[in-house]
Amino acid sequence: MQRCGIKVNPRGIQDAHNFIAKGTNKIGYVWYADGVGGAGYADMGRTGASALAHYLGPFGGDAYREFAKLNARCIGEHPDTFPDTHGCPLLGMAWEALGAAAVDPASFRKLMDHNRWCFSLAQCADGTFYYQPNRDNNPQDYAANPRLAATAVTALILTAKAKKLQMTCAKLIGDL
Repeated sequence: MQRCGIKVNPRGIQDAHNFIAKGTNKIGYVWYADGVGGAGYADMGRTGASALAHYLGPFGGDAYREFAKLNARCIGEHPDTFPDTHGCPLLGMAWEALGAAAVDPASFRKLMDHNRWCFSLAQCADGTFYYQPNRDNNPQDYAANPRLAATAVTALILTAKAKKLQMTCAKLIGDL
């Protein structure tokens, strides 16, 4: 927001971090709301979003970067829920992959290696990707256009390692 000329209240950022930290367990998984459900994990869209926010934000210094690494390493150590995010599976997959890619490339590699099958099964003969429903399917992901959104998210994920977007750690070009 600061890069776009919007004034940011650092206290609000600290409050958001405190809320997320309260709901994050020791392995770096971000639970729902502010409850910590033990040492386990499930879908990791929130964990990836937390990793990105803590890593790219201008506040918090090294402490926030370490928090981001904890989130990203959780993704790399537990890559099995990747295609099973819910609410909006495609957004969950995007946040999870981008959070790992931006913060800890080794965790991103583990995530991608473990889920190679998912991309293989979703790829169509024409090169597009098809939305694969899961346990908590979002009907809009399928009904809106099962190839358009899935192909866009897959393209974003597969190009994340190129780091051409600011959220994947590209350098800023000029002043915004």
